[in-house]
Amino acid sequence: MKRMRIWCGGIIEETNTFSPLKCAMDDFRRFHFALGDEILQIGFEHELKGFLEATVADSSVEVLCGLSANAVSSGTMKASAWEELLRIFRESARSASEADGAYLALHGAMAADGCEDACGALIEALRESLGPDKPLVISLDLHANVTRKMVERVQGIVGYRTFPHTDHRETGQRSARLLLSIVRDGAPYPSIALRKIPMIVPAENSQTSSGPFAELWAEAEKGERRGDAIVTSLFPVQPWLDLTDLGCSVVVVGRDAEATLAEADRLAELFWAKRHAFSVELRTVREIVSLASEGEGGGKPFVISDSADSPGAGSAGDSNYVLKQLLATNAQDRLNCLLTMVDAPAVARSIEAGVGRSVELEVGYTLTKGSAYGAPIRIEGTVRRIGDGKFRFSGGSVKGATGNMGRCAVLQIGRISLLICEHPTFTGDPALYRSMGLEPLEADLVLVKSANQFRAEYETLTPNIYILDTPGASTADVRRLEYRNLPRPFYPFDDNFEWRNLS
Repeated sequence: MKRMRIWCGGIIEETNTFSPLKCAMDDFRRFHFALGDEILQIGFEHELKGFLEATVADSSVEVLCGLSANAVSSGTMKASAWEELLRIFRESARSASEADGAYLALHGAMAADGCEDACGALIEALRESLGPDKPLVISLDLHANVTRKMVERVQGIVGYRTFPHTDHRETGQRSARLLLSIVRDGAPYPSIALRKIPMIVPAENSQTSSGPFAELWAEAEKGERRGDAIVTSLFPVQPWLDLTDLGCSVVVVGRDAEATLAEADRLAELFWAKRHAFSVELRTVREIVSLASEGEGGGKPFVISDSADSPGAGSAGDSNYVLKQLLATNAQDRLNCLLTMVDAPAVARSIEAGVGRSVELEVGYTLTKGSAYGAPIRIEGTVRRIGDGKFRFSGGSVKGATGNMGRCAVLQIGRISLLICEHPTFTGDPALYRSMGLEPLEADLVLVKSANQFRAEYETLTPNIYILDTPGASTADVRRLEYRNLPRPFYPFDDNFEWRNLS
C-alpha cells in the first residue's frame, strides 16, 4: 500500500501595527528557525510538535519537512525581512509538489511592509507548489485575523481553543487528524464557512476559562457534538492591527455547506451579542499600591499587568511608566516589587559598573524614543546581579523553549528589584525573574507585561491579578489608538449598527 506523503511547515509571528519596532530575520533566528528535518527536533510546545506526533508514528504516512520559524511579536515586518523569509519559505515548499497534502502552522496576524496579509501570501506560495487540487490544512492562533484569501485557498482551518494558550500540541494533533481524513476520503472536501464580525475586543478579558469567550466556546462545542461542524474555530483577533480587513471571526469546517454556514451565522450572532461583556476593568498603580500596603492580598503577591507595553503583543517592553508611578508613591520604601524593562544602554552601563556598585542612569523608552507614551527617567540603584538573559520557559504557550532577553542586570532601588534587559521577550512566565534569582512568591508586587497569557502560570501562584491603566502600543483601551484603515462602522468605535451585511 502506498504511503501518504504529507508536507509540513510553520511561520509564527504576530504583528502590532502600532508598534515602532520592526520585525527582522534576526528575530526569528534568535527564537526558533529550523529547516527540513531539523523540524523533527522541535523541543518545545509547538503545533508542529503535535502534528509530527500524530503523523510520524503512523506507518501509512511519510512526512516532508519545510521551514519552521517563530519570532517574538513586534511591529510590521521590514520589507527586506519579508522578502527573505518568503524566499526561504518558497524554497522549502518546493517538496510540497511531491506531497498528497500539506499542513502549515501560522499565527494568522502577521503583516509586512507592502503586504498586509502576509499569512495569506504564505498560503498562496505553498499552494503554488502543492498544486490546486491537493488538500491543505492550516492551524491558527485564536488571535488570527482570518482573511478571505486565507480561507479560499485551504480545505481546513484549526484554531487554538485556549487562552492563555496551552493547546499548541493538541492543535497540531487535531490538524493532523483532519488533514489525514481529508486525504484518505478524497473529494469532495469539507465545506468552510467564514463569518467576519466588524469588531475588536480586549485580549485582557478573552480567556477561555471563564467569561464571555468561555461561554462562546461552550456553544461552539455543542454545535460540534450535534454534528453541525467537524471543527469550529473562534477568533477574537489581535486588536492592535490597523488593517482594512480586520475583525473577529468564526470559522466552521463541516460536511454540509448549508449547515456549516448556518452554524457560523449562529455563533457570529452570539459573538456580537456578547461584545460588551468583553470590557475589562483597568486599575491605577496608586490603587494597587494602596491595596498591597493595606495587606489586602492575603499574603499572596499582587501580579500587575502593564499589558499596554507587552512584547507578546508587539510592544517594545521599554516603558518606565509603572516604575515612575511606584517611585511617586514611595513604594520602594514599603513594598518588595519585581519589575522588568527593556533598556540595552542601561544594561551596558550596569555591566560596566559591576555587581555591588551604585549607578545613576536614565532608564526607559530607549526603543521608542520620542514616542508620546513617555520619556526616560533618572534613577539611582545598586547593581545586584548580571546575567546572559537566557532562561527556559516553565509553562504556557512556549513551554520548554529557551527565552533570550539578551544581557541583563538587576538594579536594586530600595525594595524595588528592576530587571533590565537588552531584547524584548515574553514576560508572563515566572522563569524570567527566577533566572536572575528573583522569586515572585516572595514579592508584594510583581509586574508582567502581558495581556492574558501570563495567567497560565501566575494564576497558580496568586488570585491577586490586576490589569493596569497604562499608555502603550498594546493598550486594553483601543479607542486611545489612531486607526486609519478600519472600515466604519466598527465596534467599539461605533455601536448598535447593523453589522451582518458588513461582514
